[in-house]
Amino acid sequence: MRPRRLLGAYGLAAVLALPQPAAAQDTVVVVRPGRFLPTHSRVIREAVNLFNHPATTRVFGELTVRANDVYSGDVAVLRGPVQVAGVIEGDLVAINANVVLRSTAEVDGDVLILGGTLVQSGRAFVKGTVRRYRAAVEVRRVRGRLELVEEEIRVRPRPQVRRYRRRPTGRASIVLGTGGTYNRVEGLPLHVGPRLEWGGQIRGRIQALAVFRTAGELESGRENIGYRVDGHLSFGWTPRVTFGGRAYDVVAPIEPWGLHGDEVGLTAFFLHRDYRDYYLTRGVAGYLRIEPMRGVSLTGEVARDEDDTIAARDPWTPFRKDDIWRDNPAIDVGDFIRISASLEVDSRWSANTWGSGWFLRAEWERGISDNVVPQPLPAFIRDPIPVDDYVYDRVVVDLRRYQQIGWSGQLRLRALAAGTVGRDPLPMQRRLSLGGPALMPGYPFRQFACNAGVADPSGPALCDRMLLLQAEFRGGLFFGLFSHDRARRRNRPSTQLDVDWWDWWDGFWFGGPNIVLFADAGTAWLEDDDPGDLEFDLGAGLEFGSVGVYAAKALQEGEPVRFTVRIHRRF
Repeated sequence: MRPRRLLGAYGLAAVLALPQPAAAQDTVVVVRPGRFLPTHSRVIREAVNLFNHPATTRVFGELTVRANDVYSGDVAVLRGPVQVAGVIEGDLVAINANVVLRSTAEVDGDVLILGGTLVQSGRAFVKGTVRRYRAAVEVRRVRGRLELVEEEIRVRPRPQVRRYRRRPTGRASIVLGTGGTYNRVEGLPLHVGPRLEWGGQIRGRIQALAVFRTAGELESGRENIGYRVDGHLSFGWTPRVTFGGRAYDVVAPIEPWGLHGDEVGLTAFFLHRDYRDYYLTRGVAGYLRIEPMRGVSLTGEVARDEDDTIAARDPWTPFRKDDIWRDNPAIDVGDFIRISASLEVDSRWSANTWGSGWFLRAEWERGISDNVVPQPLPAFIRDPIPVDDYVYDRVVVDLRRYQQIGWSGQLRLRALAAGTVGRDPLPMQRRLSLGGPALMPGYPFRQFACNAGVADPSGPALCDRMLLLQAEFRGGLFFGLFSHDRARRRNRPSTQLDVDWWDWWDGFWFGGPNIVLFADAGTAWLEDDDPGDLEFDLGAGLEFGSVGVYAAKALQEGEPVRFTVRIHRRF
């Protein structure tokens, strides 16, 4: 050190050591204690300021945004983990937390992660920027707010400048969109109406929508105009309790599992073929949902419904306009009080076993009616329904196992069982079938529907019980020339940058779509009959993301190979 600099340093130390007059203490402030902020201190302060913003939804610990959840405004999480499958209408800040953005996740703002990891599905949507810093941030919680823990730094105080404007925590909007699936009963249902949402520790949503069914004339009547009014309140994060209710006059599907709603709509619109049946239902319902831990939910609901038959109409389609739509079957008309309980467990997105785990959904429903007009059915299908003291019970259990194998392989297993467990037979709108592109693609639509001997051109589902077992293995498609082992090593992240362009002939490779190999086994039967033998089909397909092309063959003589195109994975 030069003498002049040395003298200057000693002089500065001497000045700092002198006692300061009480009226002149405006030069130096000591901030204690902790660790010196890194070079991205501005980003850290940005995150802490947003966390402390009064309009931000603050979470200390675990946060799970379900697929049907909508969070209005900014969301900030300390420690986490964070699982997002729904919508966040603002920024997402995670401090010392790992974040998983699933395929259905939507973030309308920026994503900022400090001291955590990010796992983002290719279909997850982030409108703004995504920033991630590995270094953990030392903060402490003081009365629901965060304070930075910094190393002793001598700074000159500056006046606090408020860098944000106060924003309301809720959101009001007008909904104008399609509210369901294009089908032969409604055409394209249009939903119009107001929606109010708000966030915070008590979150909620209320909406009142009119439903216009474009398959008919815009005239009054249940066939053309309906409504849907619903709302809910959620308390806490984990655990979480949600109260909700709704009033409705809508078209409901029979057997809603199988093909997704958008797949049914695209098939109906482009191929003039509808793979679902429908009925009109009007009523009110209230429910309570308890989520004691991440991935576990229990729901109880009580509803009062008025069910009625609705006929198929002739909505416009661009192709096969001269084809006649399949009739929509009649149902057992009447007033029902329905009590249901469901349990859902999903361990697939654990931080320790990402992509592997269990999924279980079990549902029980009891229907009670003293005013039902049953459809006439042969005695071998079902016993007569009591018109003044009718009680039915139905159970649906869907159990799945997802097992990741290596980097790109996955084994999926599924067991789906449903059927009556009560004293009285099921109504038409709760009966079952198997066969078709959704559950057993090697067989024709409703190959196993228990409707043989029933003169109904609609081909209704009439079985009391069904059982389906599914297995599939998916893996990345690999194509190699000359040396497949060399190409595989080249594709590893640790050596991906070590390959020179002139070495291409040592092992040309292409990482393409996923190959899927699958097998299905199932049966459907009447309550008084024997289940019989399981029926089988085998198949294979190519998947490009969630879009797949499949070929399946039933293990029965004379059945052809059937091809299916889907925009969602089978299960």
